[in-house]
Amino acid sequence: MRSPPVVKPMEDVYPAAAQAAVARARAESLVLEYQVKLTRYLRRMVGDAEVALDLSQDVFLSAYRMLQADPERELTAGWLYRAATNAAISFLRRKKVLRMLPLDRDIDRSTWRVDERSAASVDLQTALAQLPPQQSAALLLTSYVGYSSTEAAELLGTTSDAVRQRVCRAMRVLRTVMSEETTR
Repeated sequence: MRSPPVVKPMEDVYPAAAQAAVARARAESLVLEYQVKLTRYLRRMVGDAEVALDLSQDVFLSAYRMLQADPERELTAGWLYRAATNAAISFLRRKKVLRMLPLDRDIDRSTWRVDERSAASVDLQTALAQLPPQQSAALLLTSYVGYSSTEAAELLGTTSDAVRQRVCRAMRVLRTVMSEETTR
């Protein structure tokens, strides 16, 4: 009499299935931990909640693909923010090329949280929309996300002095724009 066949877990039979399961689990944990933070960061960069959601989805898809290719690869918050910053800058460049009217960068405020709809927050978002993408990224990474200038420089692929200079220039523009808004 024959013994019944031994049922092995799929991961034992197909090592690729084990790698895919690990990649999926790690990507899910990244999404759970960073999705809200990353989407808010992107929304502040691009000024549009729907675009921010699309860009964050693209970042997490890239992370998943990288983990599928190499499940042991270390993906950190820094990698996610760097990918998000690059995606936002690319989006803003494409948008600038496609822009036909100077007022095309209006901000959709209906999707903002209640605390972000205050007059000061709206003025800040309007001012942020006037910054060049590199200045906006440096300012948001250091002031909003909380990275040091050295960490932000690593994410942006530049020096910490350049990050500090971009932040100073961005703050100068924000002060000017915000003071103009309050005198109106």
